[in-house]
Amino acid sequence: MENLLFQLLPRTPRSLWVRYGVTVAVIGVATALRYSLDPVLRAYPFLLYIPAIFLVSLLFDRASGYLAVVLSCVVTLYLFIEPKYQFAIASPGDQLAFIIYTGLGFAIAAVTETLRKTLDALHDAWEKVAAADREKDLMLQEIHHRIRNDLQLIVAQLSLAAMRSDNTQDIVAGTIDRIGVLARVYTRLRRIEGASIVNAKEFLESLVEDLQAGMVGVRPIALSARVDSLDLDMGTAVAVGTIANELVTNAVKYAFPDGRAGWIDLTFRMEDGVCILDVRDNGEGLSSAEPKGTGLGRQIVQQLALQLRGTLEIRPREEGPGESGGVQATLRFPAGS
Repeated sequence: MENLLFQLLPRTPRSLWVRYGVTVAVIGVATALRYSLDPVLRAYPFLLYIPAIFLVSLLFDRASGYLAVVLSCVVTLYLFIEPKYQFAIASPGDQLAFIIYTGLGFAIAAVTETLRKTLDALHDAWEKVAAADREKDLMLQEIHHRIRNDLQLIVAQLSLAAMRSDNTQDIVAGTIDRIGVLARVYTRLRRIEGASIVNAKEFLESLVEDLQAGMVGVRPIALSARVDSLDLDMGTAVAVGTIANELVTNAVKYAFPDGRAGWIDLTFRMEDGVCILDVRDNGEGLSSAEPKGTGLGRQIVQQLALQLRGTLEIRPREEGPGESGGVQATLRFPAGS
């Protein structure tokens, strides 16, 4: 019902000539009809003009309604009130009726414009609600698709872990960490221009804070994050978060043996259209050609780097003045991957 009403009431034309031209035509039609019915409606000279005033006020605006009142008064005074064709009113009763009709006509025009504005506001609200419903449906479809893909990724990682490790505890712990990354993504998910977006700064900084509290505890290891406020789509955020989680977790586990103190620094920025994730530590460094660990995490992050159409390089940290040792892992991928 609401849609039919809104379709029957198009937006007010911007052209003044269109509004006033249609108003004159409506009054002309009402006049022709009234003139043809004059023998029947002789005692009701204003009857057919009331719906005409309401119609043009509803279709256009108050000014058009006022114009319809003025035109109908002039026509009625000239054609249908005695003495005819003289712009005069002989009967006191007709004079009172004329005054009442004029006031009523202006009131109808003013009230109808308020009704029209209310209908316009309802139409705008209806369109916003419809747009929100469409947006919600799209988001639900996208999240459904994303969850299905994420679950498939978790299943693949579990299968890979089962083949690569005999330690069930390691498999469970690694899976919990990766599910935690997905949870953080969905917690910070929002919509911008029809796309599901995650803010990298909020996401990665909270990830590092959780790792500091959950993995480091009282160990003398300082985790820090310096992240630019960049917007990532859901798939990219999941991949970047998983890679960051694996790199930081690996550094916490293996870079500082025997209670050694140190730091781990994560940065994420964009340079010349390339996103760069950098994880550094000042731990014991690489003692062989391959980083420590089971190799499962390394295989996962390499696959995710390829998924981002990027590269992941793990090498000895570039040493600054008075520094030595440590590992530097750098992920580079094109923005918008």
